[in-house]
Amino acid sequence: MACRGFRVKLNKFCNRNGPIVMNAVIPVWYVFSTVYSNWMAVDHMFDVIYGEGTRFAMVYKCLTVLLSAEMMINWIFLCRVRSDYQNSEVNNRKRLEHEKTFPQFVSEGVSYEELKEKLPTLRTGNWSVVTQYTGSDVKRTAYPYWGWKPCVVCSFYKPPRCHHCPLCEECVLKRDHHCFFARQCVGLNNQRFFVVFNFWAVMLNLLFIPPLLYYVSVEVWPNIAAPDLFLPYTLLSFILGWVSPYSFIVIFISYSLVYFFLLALTFLVEQIRCIDNGMTSYELENRSCAIKSQCKSRYERFACVFGRSQLWINLFIPYHWASEPTDDGITWQSMKKD
Repeated sequence: MACRGFRVKLNKFCNRNGPIVMNAVIPVWYVFSTVYSNWMAVDHMFDVIYGEGTRFAMVYKCLTVLLSAEMMINWIFLCRVRSDYQNSEVNNRKRLEHEKTFPQFVSEGVSYEELKEKLPTLRTGNWSVVTQYTGSDVKRTAYPYWGWKPCVVCSFYKPPRCHHCPLCEECVLKRDHHCFFARQCVGLNNQRFFVVFNFWAVMLNLLFIPPLLYYVSVEVWPNIAAPDLFLPYTLLSFILGWVSPYSFIVIFISYSLVYFFLLALTFLVEQIRCIDNGMTSYELENRSCAIKSQCKSRYERFACVFGRSQLWINLFIPYHWASEPTDDGITWQSMKKD
């Protein structure tokens, strides 16, 4: 019983504090891995592999620095550009205009329990459920997905596709997910930077990981035992003094970059799929029956995220101030509202 109680308390602690710890640690881990791998590339790694001063070494060094710079620029914009919803008189007027235009989406909820009884004849993707806690009482109210609904934390009405993030402590327009690498949510205004950030992360790791693994095999492996290539064992060996700090860091960086590559590739494919369908990742998973884009061309769907200017420029220059997304995050003119 004591063991079970401890396990329950540990789970509660991790669920409550785990995201906070990740929000603080992951950006530091990412920046350290990027900076250290670039130092390795410029200082000695490519010289060891291709020969000091050779053309191949210089080309690989320049490409590594260039791709890292593009990735870091978009990461900085991802961190700095926000998509939070500002409650104002102008937006409240837009809410009233929205409800006049679409009277079926008036911001009046219905009891979730009543709705649940009708689920066999209703499309559940058309509804959002707001949960309110009053002491021991729990009240769940369903609102039309394309209608404005109250945020019980911020105490104001928020537009469709706007969701509250407990880590950012704000409502985010077109919230896709919380990005721990940026310490904020991916939403309407910074989704473009998240996509380009992942693109350059994939390109950089495709360039850097194969030479890094070869470098580990010729420079690090001869000085360590085979089990030391297994990261937990490497950490233990480092603590006990069996592995040098440099060998431990190189192995740690190798694991980190492989993980970043797989994660960035997954997010890149998912985001392209979401943009092409006019959805967020949450909607693509849970509301595919209710979310439909009115954009007839793929260009128009990507313009909703990247703006109408030449889309390829976004890969090299983060110029969001010159080409804003065509959607305003409130009225959603590009979406079909059933």
